[in-house]
Amino acid sequence: MSRVGLYWRLLQGVVENPRYYYFVLRRSAYNETAKRLAHNDLPAQGTFYPVKLDLRIIYGCNLRCKMCGQWGDTGTYFSYDTAKLQRTLKLDVIEGVVKELAPHGLRYVDIEGGETFLYPQIIELFQMLKRHRLFVKPVTNGTLLKKYAGELVDAGIDAIHVSVDGDEQAHNFVRQAEWAYDRTMEGLQAIIAERERRNRHTPLVQVSFTMTRHNRCLSLYKLCEELAGKGLLDVLTIKSNPIWMSTATGEAYNKIVAQYFGVNGLTSWKGFVEDYRDFEEEAKEIEQTIRRLKTKDYDFFVHHLPSIPLAEIPKLYTNYNWNLGRTHCPVPYLEPTIDVDGQVYPCNLFADEPLSMGNVNEQPFLDIWFGDRYQTFRRMLSEQGGLLPICNRCCQLTEH
Repeated sequence: MSRVGLYWRLLQGVVENPRYYYFVLRRSAYNETAKRLAHNDLPAQGTFYPVKLDLRIIYGCNLRCKMCGQWGDTGTYFSYDTAKLQRTLKLDVIEGVVKELAPHGLRYVDIEGGETFLYPQIIELFQMLKRHRLFVKPVTNGTLLKKYAGELVDAGIDAIHVSVDGDEQAHNFVRQAEWAYDRTMEGLQAIIAERERRNRHTPLVQVSFTMTRHNRCLSLYKLCEELAGKGLLDVLTIKSNPIWMSTATGEAYNKIVAQYFGVNGLTSWKGFVEDYRDFEEEAKEIEQTIRRLKTKDYDFFVHHLPSIPLAEIPKLYTNYNWNLGRTHCPVPYLEPTIDVDGQVYPCNLFADEPLSMGNVNEQPFLDIWFGDRYQTFRRMLSEQGGLLPICNRCCQLTEH
């Protein structure tokens, strides 16, 4: 399909779902809040509410991806006991939070795990969220999509984020499962087929590739060539770098948190400890590969994150202290995370129970949102200059 054909297909999706595209492309709340924070214009208590909600609905996963901070080589979920791993975030609890927040401007819900589609009421969750007129995007490894393709299209979700980390050989190596790539491709085929059967252009199918030392540039190029012309996706998002940090960075974060909250033993960051400072030559190749891919006449749109000039990609690896020019994180004012056990966190990535803001199984969400612990966290962030030591490669920061 020519580039013109691709743009025509994407335009049809925009016409079918204009509110969604207006929200995700404009991102006005994030930009405006970040600017205010940078000028020390802190929003007054009671004047700001979440526009986006991140739900981690299940801990379990059917894969063990090498770079995953949950179940990967250094993943932290291996330390969870059996009882905790069997929990799920209850549907009625989620709906209670949604009913609190929808009247105050909640627009978007991201859903993740673990593996999202292992959640036993996943379709019911989609249906409930759409009844409240929310934008819905599940994140998935794609291996269970074939089973649910028709139902998820009928549920009317807006987008689906499918992780694919290379061509078949590289992807299966990263996933540590020889069957992973084929099942994910079958899932993508099933979703597109169900869309066409219903004459729909939603959900938007977004495939996400994350660059790590486990896959590298050649696997990205091979993946694009394998996907080309098959009509399996709308957008390929290339995450130019993984989430990573040093042990010293994590320990510096722990000291700051102990100062403000009097808690110790935060470990979520340990799932991302890695040293990519030796990756400079590969990073230059990443830059050139993305440039090359953006010139290709693929039947999907190629997008890269973070949104920085391509020439600056090597700095993502060689200089961890570089903050990409993002000086203040707006997420604690706009985008809370609710974990499987109901704990509420101001950051999606670094969720440690000692740093929970409160639990939605025990109190209303807005009491937590405007509570003392959330206020202390926002004050801590402000007094530390808008970012914490572990923030510089966090996906929530780099994707804004």
